[in-house]
Formats: sequence, structure tokens, C-alpha cells
Amino acid sequence: MLKKSMVCSTLLLITNLCIAEDGRYQAFPIPPTYTSGSDKVFIIDTNTGDLWTWTESPTIGEYSGGRYLQYQGRVKPGDKIGEMIDKEIFK
Repeated sequence: MLKKSMVCSTLLLITNLCIAEDGRYQAFPIPPTYTSGSDKVFIIDTNTGDLWTWTESPTIGEYSGGRYLQYQGRVKPGDKIGEMIDKEIFK
């Protein structure tokens, strides 16, 4: 638990240093849910619109934990409120 807190604190400190430089990267903690005991942080590059999630999962029983940085995509600007920017149909 202490190690997990240290890693999260370090990540937030590093992120805050980046924000202090030029405000390019913004990080927001994602609250844990009932189904997920993982610590998550949402990161956005305010210059390019790229999005990531940083996840840290503990080892529980037979499931190994780990740290993951996952690319979520890029924000696309719209022309008006409520505009459908992108659509993905699952078949």
C-alpha cells in the first residue's frame, strides 16, 4: 500500500512539474469503482489533444498487478455543441 501511494505521489509530482513548465499536460485522478481496485489517472496533452490513462493494479491472488500507460486516442474539435464527431458501430 505504501509503495502504491509513493508511486502515485511521484507520478502526480512529475505531472505537476510538467504543468508548471508550460501547462501542456493535465492529469486528473479517476476515482476507483466497485469493480476496479486500480488507481487510475487520466492525462491529456493540451497541445495535440492526445489522451492516455495511467493504471496501477495491485497483485491479487493469481492475478498479477502492474503499471500500464494506455493511449486512448485524440480529441477532435467540433463546429457546434452536440455535433457527432465520430461514430463507431460494433457488429
